[in-house]
Amino acid sequence: MWTLALACAFFLCIHLMVPGTTLKEQIIGGIGATAYYILFGLFSIVGIVWMSVAFIIALGNQDGLNHVFWSAPLFLRIIALVGNFIAVLLAVLGLLTPSPTNLLSLRRPPDKTVYGVIRISRHPILAGIGLWALIHLVCNGNLASWMFFGSLLAVCAIGANNIDRKRMARMGEMYASVKKRTSIVPFVAIIEGRTAFIPDELGYARMFLAASVFAVLAVLHELLFAIRAL
Repeated sequence: MWTLALACAFFLCIHLMVPGTTLKEQIIGGIGATAYYILFGLFSIVGIVWMSVAFIIALGNQDGLNHVFWSAPLFLRIIALVGNFIAVLLAVLGLLTPSPTNLLSLRRPPDKTVYGVIRISRHPILAGIGLWALIHLVCNGNLASWMFFGSLLAVCAIGANNIDRKRMARMGEMYASVKKRTSIVPFVAIIEGRTAFIPDELGYARMFLAASVFAVLAVLHELLFAIRAL
């Protein structure tokens, strides 16, 4: 458990204390932007691998430190399965859809700034991972899960706001218009009438791929993560 706590602290520090601060600018000034992003990516990979290994070890330990608070009933796990499908859909569609919030937009903004999955969330990848983490946090009532999934949820929530702030500073009115018509939390802008939901824009091929990824993860969940999906 202490190893998991250290891994979560490391992951949170590199994602919340460096990006969006003067420390990042100082590092870039010293080693250059390319080297910074390479190092940041490597540290991120090390952090998530460390967290994942420590999490698996913490779940298997019988030392009593991983306190179990509760066990999710069947109906909640069924709801979670639906929620996880939406989470995978958001993440996969976010990877495959041009967006004003991804790194590629810094070189060339997409022709359509509010399009497809961006209507659901302007940060679809972070929203998908965050939703997945929230669902697993609720359904796994033990301390190790709360530390692991809580850390991921915090990075997604604060990271989305950091990206918004940086895009506003760089893109100005164009990004302000995007913010007015979209939301971070999925479907909020659609419910509030700030944008329309147009399923055809999501792309049938992309949706089929997302559904396939979810199906594979659901079927192989026990093999991959040592616990059944349902």
